[in-house]
Amino acid sequence: MMYRCYICRTLLGSSGALVQHLKLLHGLYPGKKLNLICAQDGCCLEFRSYSGFRKHLKRVHCNINVTEPGLTDEPQPSTSLGTPALPPDGCAPSVQTSDLNPDLINERECSLDSKHMCASVIAKLQGSGVANTVILSVVESMEECLNDIHTSIKRQVLEVVPEGNPSRSAVEEVLENLENPFADLNTDSKWKKYFYSKWGVVQPVEVHLGVRYDSKINRISGNYKQVPVNDTFIYVPLFKTLEFIFKNKIICSHIQSSKFSDLYSDFCGGSYFKSNQLFSSCPHALQIQVYYDDFETANPLGSKAGLHKLGCLYFTLRNLPPHLNSSLMNIHLISLFHSQDAKKYGLNKILKPFIDDVKKLEVYGMEVSFTKEHLYGTISQITGDNLGLNGILGYVESFSATYYCRFCVTDKATAQSVFCEHDPRVILRSKELNEQHYTHLENTGDGSCYGIKRNSILNELRYFSVVDNVVVDIMHDLLEGVAQYEVKLLFDYLAKNFLSSEHILLRIYGYSYGYLDRKNRPTKINIHGNGLGLNASQTMCLLRNIPLIFANVVPENDNHWNLLLLLLDIVYIVFSPNISEGMTVDLRSLIAEHHTLFKQIYPTHNLIPKHHLMIHYPSVIRKIGPLLHVWTMRYEAKHRFFKSSIKNFKNVTKPLALKHQLAIAYHWEAFTVRGIESGPVKTQMLSELDEGELVCVYFQLDRSSTVSSWVKCDGIDYHIGSAVCVDVEEEMPLFGKIVLIILKKEAIHFVLIELNSVYVEHLHAFQVEEIDHMYIVNRDDLQHHKPFDLQMSYGCYALFYIVPDCCIL
Repeated sequence: MMYRCYICRTLLGSSGALVQHLKLLHGLYPGKKLNLICAQDGCCLEFRSYSGFRKHLKRVHCNINVTEPGLTDEPQPSTSLGTPALPPDGCAPSVQTSDLNPDLINERECSLDSKHMCASVIAKLQGSGVANTVILSVVESMEECLNDIHTSIKRQVLEVVPEGNPSRSAVEEVLENLENPFADLNTDSKWKKYFYSKWGVVQPVEVHLGVRYDSKINRISGNYKQVPVNDTFIYVPLFKTLEFIFKNKIICSHIQSSKFSDLYSDFCGGSYFKSNQLFSSCPHALQIQVYYDDFETANPLGSKAGLHKLGCLYFTLRNLPPHLNSSLMNIHLISLFHSQDAKKYGLNKILKPFIDDVKKLEVYGMEVSFTKEHLYGTISQITGDNLGLNGILGYVESFSATYYCRFCVTDKATAQSVFCEHDPRVILRSKELNEQHYTHLENTGDGSCYGIKRNSILNELRYFSVVDNVVVDIMHDLLEGVAQYEVKLLFDYLAKNFLSSEHILLRIYGYSYGYLDRKNRPTKINIHGNGLGLNASQTMCLLRNIPLIFANVVPENDNHWNLLLLLLDIVYIVFSPNISEGMTVDLRSLIAEHHTLFKQIYPTHNLIPKHHLMIHYPSVIRKIGPLLHVWTMRYEAKHRFFKSSIKNFKNVTKPLALKHQLAIAYHWEAFTVRGIESGPVKTQMLSELDEGELVCVYFQLDRSSTVSSWVKCDGIDYHIGSAVCVDVEEEMPLFGKIVLIILKKEAIHFVLIELNSVYVEHLHAFQVEEIDHMYIVNRDDLQHHKPFDLQMSYGCYALFYIVPDCCIL
């Protein structure tokens, strides 16, 4: 029974020997980049873990006989890690170094880094938020375990080699030189030192803010005394972070790539990019998108709520594709500070180190390896929730104020009747107008002037100012604001005219939302309270499916129902990754029609401030591209790392920042752009399929191929039975149902059954039915990469529908 390595074609005597050979000789350590190919008897299955690889070898290739011509007579190389057969006299053969291939020796010396594998285990534990005391305990246990294993192996090997054997001394020397990889990683300082040297961790620095006096008890006298305490915050140097990022060649290639399109598909397609002096003259200049927010680290209902509330600044590079920036470890830390310090000393003081670095980047740039010219950059946009944006930009932080809008100086009374940005009553903010307001604040000392509280340090930048920041947050505006507000009013209307409140909840809880939305289905709705009590993902799931749940009880052309359909039309345009110029015009009309209808239906209800912000959406899209790329969903998910990592509340910011930087370093050491995960794979005879011959001809494959029940690529799940949008003809999407997923190297192909679709306006969905026609499509060639569930409307189980999540171009 022999197994062959798919890299160097070496024969090994067991599956365990093959696994050790791949680990030690070729350096294939467990991690994100691991991709193992079976290659036994022509098997082309690929595996992402050694456990699955071992199970496959034992289950499928347990009786391998090498019958390829010329292979059985090929001598087994002495570099094989398989156990060699002993001579008849029981003496172990001596191995001479000169017999080994020098190239293989060098490769082995470079890749025999078991310490790296152990360090990766520690880094994974740290990245998951495990306390250092627990990690230290695990390392100590593993160190003891490996010592016992080494002792046992030494004893058993020496029992096989007799005392008089000439190789015994060499064997003893080898066994004595076996090192315990955890011995150099058994303390916090040791593994940090290794991480710094191995991965180049960007260390955060403490910046002094000021001195305050706290009361401290004297343990001897029992009296309290005032002691000085330094207030500090954490800053991660921008230039060092950028240098660390640009060590990755794949990232460098994306920085240099162009992403211009006739559609609004990215920041580069907006008018702000084209009018900005830096970006227009240097198209590849760094587009630094900053995020600001506060989050609670303690129990929000406990006695320490607010005491340990932290503020954070993150950044991403908009030069990179959106699917890379959506990864939490590609969101980089700028500053971490106590929210109380931000209120006491002001955000301008906390922003100063970062702004100073951005000024240098604007003027002097930085040297990079992938181009001879200096790379310049500046802030592209600052994003966050409405409270955070108003705070960092210097506007009032109360939305009950007379002037609460960041884009215009419309007062809150006029906002109830202004439904379009082109209304003459809307006066947009400008640099000149803001300067007048800043001057008024300095001269009079008023608390605010037309919604402005203070001048921001951001205005000191050469290529960016507060007025240039036109970001809106569709997560809080729509999903956690307008949508919940209006759905609550709709449920009240349904309860008064069609269904009881209990029946409404029964329909919502009993509806099948499909495989893709199984984690986002609404679980508890507060139908009698002020809000629904749902998060953003649950609101999106419920909003998209309300037409299928209640359409059979609401008559067509009902105004309350039409208001819901208008809101869905707005949401689908706003959440689209690609938007045309015509869609922005349609969006402006839809928003005006929606607000007008709302005031007609609910004359006693006011439009909330988030309704007013919606009228600026069309112009914002034309300036900075799709709003989906500046929303706060992924940034807020980043908070989970810090919330799960905090174990004590003494000097909170410094250990949290350090843990984050260690996790970032480990992530980027194993960084891969295209990550493909799949479910259980098997080799299936394509000839068993109706269109098997077509598949074989298309792929130029044998009749058997590697198939899977599900696959995940770029964070998107595909499974058999879901639908995908293949193309768009005459503004109508063409769908196909996945019946087979074929994996070939790094490519994903779907075998689809064609679906005929008809749009049903009352349901706001596409009614589909299968057509007796199969075809094949590459995943990269899909018109829209997100899949869809085939769903049914409530009470009707004969027809299937596809509910879109955005407008598909």
